[in-house]
Amino acid sequence: MARSTPHYRRTLARMAVADAIRRPGRLGLLAAGIAVAGAATFGALTFQATIGRSLERSLLRLGADALVLPANVVANITPAILTAEPSSATLPQETVARIAALPVVGKAASQRTLKLPDAGGHLPIDVVVFDVATDFTVRPWIVESLDRPMARGDVIVGGRRPEQVGERISMQGVDLVVHARLGLPGAGPFERSMFVTGDTADRLADAGIVDAGGAALPRHANAKPSGVLVRLAAGRGPDDLRFALAKIPDVGVSTGNGSQIDVRQAVATLSQSTLALLALCLLAPAVLVGVAYTGMLAERRRELGLMLSIGLRRVDIVMVVAVEAAMAALAGSLVGIVLAAALLAVFVRTIGFFLARRDIPFLVPNGLECLWFGLVSLLVVTVAAVAAAMVAAAIAAGREAWALIRGEGS
Repeated sequence: MARSTPHYRRTLARMAVADAIRRPGRLGLLAAGIAVAGAATFGALTFQATIGRSLERSLLRLGADALVLPANVVANITPAILTAEPSSATLPQETVARIAALPVVGKAASQRTLKLPDAGGHLPIDVVVFDVATDFTVRPWIVESLDRPMARGDVIVGGRRPEQVGERISMQGVDLVVHARLGLPGAGPFERSMFVTGDTADRLADAGIVDAGGAALPRHANAKPSGVLVRLAAGRGPDDLRFALAKIPDVGVSTGNGSQIDVRQAVATLSQSTLALLALCLLAPAVLVGVAYTGMLAERRRELGLMLSIGLRRVDIVMVVAVEAAMAALAGSLVGIVLAAALLAVFVRTIGFFLARRDIPFLVPNGLECLWFGLVSLLVVTVAAVAAAMVAAAIAAGREAWALIRGEGS
């Protein structure tokens, strides 16, 4: 019964701490090895997030793989498919739902392109109504924006428009705020367009805004879009999409560059392979601590034999070793994470700054996310190290006490 009391467990814990402190060199070397694993784990998590987001942003900037339009509409050829074509023809809502449900379609984003007269009543402006929830071609091109989410009455302007972020503009008497500005993808219509959400489009419709032809704007404009931008599912090509769309009447399709689609899918697959590096980083502390404790416990076999001979259970010995390993793992992991965070900050201020100046996306996790990655690394590395030490201790303590005291075997 005494063995199950808190006093007994505290005594074992104090014994483990005292034994670890008695050998600071051994504890320090073990902690240094674990620090490398902790730094590698934190770095793998952080760079997985950074590379994944940066690649995703770059790949999204390539535009859609295809644009599905009403059958009588001809698409303009542009370097990247980023917006739907402005036309009076639209796609029915049920057709849009069928397109989005096709197995070959990975993502589908509806857009309604309207032509509105500018402040002078001439030179129609393409106003693209898009859905924030499904969009993957407009927001990736944002290079400057207000420090808040888009709200009703906000507008995004193309890179060649004169309006500035934060500026208030009037569209036929309706005040709008320029929320963001896009970059220059090399597609002329995209660079000169304005982009609004469905809520803002409804606000314009409620105010009686008319298009360049004098017709009133419809409410819920995106319910009947001008076209659907499509991102193909992994392993699917333009021919697969054309074959699938053959079953849907009154639609046409314009596809992007086939090699560009292949490159995007290959790079996306490659970015996922960095998870293998993360798994390797998590395996490293377990192997390191397991090997280290196997050797250390072989040297301490007489000590283990004496513990067993005075009545300690094998599970008690495993607990003592686990406490020692936890001290080394926590100390080492913490030091490694701090060093990795410092190196990450230097990397961001050098390589990251270099990439940003050349408009190459480099999206580093924010401070809260880095803190979360650090806590996860600390927990995972510590658990792996303690588990490996417990396995080594269980094997060492599984022998007979008299054989351990006599020092037989290894």
